[in-house]
Formats: sequence, structure tokens, C-alpha cells
Amino acid sequence: MFNNLIISFQKNFKKTFIFILLLLFIFISFIYLFSGHERLWWYVWNIPASPPHFEDVYMMTIGAESYALGHNPLYDNPVHPWNKKLNYPRIWHLLYFFDINRSHNNLIGSISVLFFYTGLGIFLFSKQYNKLTIFLISLIVLSPSIALGIERGNVELIIFFILSLALFINYSSSITALFFFVSASLLKIYPAFTFIYLLKENKKKFWVLFLSASGVFVLYALLTFADLKQIFLTTPKIAKSSYGLNVLWMGLTHPKILNLQVSDEIIMAVRVLSYVMITLVFVVAIALGVSISNIGKYDQGQYIDAFRIGASIYIGCFILGNNFDYRFIFLIFTVPQIVSWFYGESRKYLTVPLITLCTIIYSCWNYTFKRFTGVKLGFFLEEMSNWILLYCLLYLFFASVPDWLNAYLRWPFSRLKRSGRQDVRNQ
Repeated sequence: MFNNLIISFQKNFKKTFIFILLLLFIFISFIYLFSGHERLWWYVWNIPASPPHFEDVYMMTIGAESYALGHNPLYDNPVHPWNKKLNYPRIWHLLYFFDINRSHNNLIGSISVLFFYTGLGIFLFSKQYNKLTIFLISLIVLSPSIALGIERGNVELIIFFILSLALFINYSSSITALFFFVSASLLKIYPAFTFIYLLKENKKKFWVLFLSASGVFVLYALLTFADLKQIFLTTPKIAKSSYGLNVLWMGLTHPKILNLQVSDEIIMAVRVLSYVMITLVFVVAIALGVSISNIGKYDQGQYIDAFRIGASIYIGCFILGNNFDYRFIFLIFTVPQIVSWFYGESRKYLTVPLITLCTIIYSCWNYTFKRFTGVKLGFFLEEMSNWILLYCLLYLFFASVPDWLNAYLRWPFSRLKRSGRQDVRNQ
């Protein structure tokens, strides 16, 4: 039955896909014409439009006005109505030499959105993807989480373009691509997690390139440590519209989520529990991922580089604590390889890739689902989805590492297993 559904989907894909896109275009246009900009985002995606348009770009342009008055907007941003500090690395100050201000807000925001769709086009046309992959990527692109990033004009749109370009170049030159990956990490810290894509190289070349890129990043971090510390302190860390290690315990008392009247001791207990949970998730995912039974099951396919980039950003950012949901944009990179594992030439439908795809879609569309579940239940379901997704991506990542790294990772678990057998014999 499942096979028949897949075959039917493939046969009618083109007509169905075009028809759905046409309906969506008509629906969105109708709401925009009769309800306006702000209600469009609320009615279609259940996300609040945040005036002014392209709020994150507004932080940059209003920071430029403070800079023109002789202030450093990282530390003092008096032009902003609430003196809200700019939370972008100092390298972004290079834009200020173009004399930008609030009047350029919509222009820069529109360019950011254009960068995203250009990056998406580069990614989609760099390889040939099957219909299921295109359909799932389209679901993510149309999701409320990505719409949130577009409405805010977030810098993630530009980072996505840079990483897409790096991936495209990567197929012909790893070293040139590495330049773009390092550049992205200077614009926003978290792209440094993508250096792990170098696992495509042999063991010696991996360590040379990985340590070189990491060295450049560490040097940059040390030189700008004061700025990075200030950015960390001023970046909003909230539970609403976010995912990560700290979201669960923060959501307990958040006035717009659970709003529970609990003691500090309970909050601390849940916080510690979150740290224990993530430790267990990592240990179990590594142990099962590198197990002998998985050898050959998740071979390194033709989309493995993109998967490692998307997975490493999600995993790394999850550990950092709090991330707005628009950062789900990078999960687009993981889809082609997961679909390839889900149903390949062998026609074996593997459970973990299936669960991974389901949780990706649920997390990206969690705003819409909350219309039906309510905020409180929706929060727990979203958190559960995000944590399951963390485990699945970790599991698939470690199950598909090169043999030399698999041997290293498997060694401590094999040692523990042998030690346990020895103790049994001694008894």
C-alpha cells in the first residue's frame, strides 16, 4: 500500500504541484489585497508581523545612524527608540561606509530575500533531485518558520546564500569552498559548525583543512572577544518561537507560553534535566550510530556534504541554547540525503530517516499546528519534535561518518563492552 502511494505521487506530481502553487498564489494575493501586509502574515502563517517591515534590517540601518553620530551601536545605540544594542559582529560595520540609514530599510530587506531565493536556486539546480525531495523542500520553504525569517529580513537569508554558493563550488574545489564557509562564520558565529563538511576528504587532508579553518576562526574570535561577549549578552534569549537546549525550562514561566508559578528550584531542576537529556542523546546517538549493525546502511551518498552542513548547524545551535525558528532554514540542506536514505534503490524504507523528515516538517510548520493544539500543548509538541529531530540528525550523522572516524568513535564503546564481558567471566 505504501509503495502504491509513492508511485501514485510520482505519476501525478507535476500537475498536483503546479495546481497547489497556483492556489497558494491566488490565496496569498487575495489576503494581501483585501487585508494588508500585517494580516497576511497572521492569516497565512500565524506569525505576527513586526513593524517596521524587515525588523532585523531595521536594527542594522538604525545602527548606521548611531554610528554616523559617533557611537558604536554594539554598545550604545541612542537612535533606537529603546537603545536596543546591535547584535551583529563588527564586520557588518563595513556597510556603514555606504551611508545607509532607515530610508534604505525596505531596499536592503528585499535584497536579503532575493539572496535567499538565489541561494535556493543555486542549491536546487546544483544537483538533480527526485520529486519527493522537491516537494519536501517546497513545504519547508513555504513554512511559517521560513516566512518568519523573510518577514524580519533576517541575516540568515544571506548566510543561506553564502553556504549554497560554497556547496556549489565545493563540487569542484574544496579549498575555494572553505573560503566561503570561513567567511560565513565571520559574519555569524554558528557557520563555524559547517567546517565538519570536510569529512568528505581523506583523513590527512581533513585534519589539515579542518584545523586550518578552525585556527582562522579561533584567531578571529580571540581578536574580537569583547565584541562577541557583548553580542552574546545583548542577543535575546527567549522560549517563544525558538528551539534549543534552554527553551524547555525557559518556557515554564514565559507569560505567553506556560506561565507557571513555580519556584526557582523547580526551574533549576528542569534546567539540569535538560543538560542530562542532551548528554544522553549524544551518547546514545553516537553509540548506536557507529555500531557495527549500521556499517553500510547509511553510505555516504551524493548529497552527504549538504546534509552535514544542515545537520551540523542544527545540532551546534541546539547546544548553544536559544535560536529563533527561522534558523530551520538550514534544514533544507539535509533533505536530499535523508530522502535518499529513506527510499533508495533497494526500496528499503528506513525508520529513522522517515521520522527525521516528519519532525523537520512538523517543526517548520509548528506555528500553523498551534492554531489547532493551542499554545501550551503546541509548545510541548514542538519541543518533543525538536528533541527527536536532534537525536535523529545526530544518529544519521554518526552513522554516515567515514570508516576511519567510525573506528575512533566505536573504540570506547567496544572497550566498555569487552570490560563488561570480562567482569561477567570473573564472577
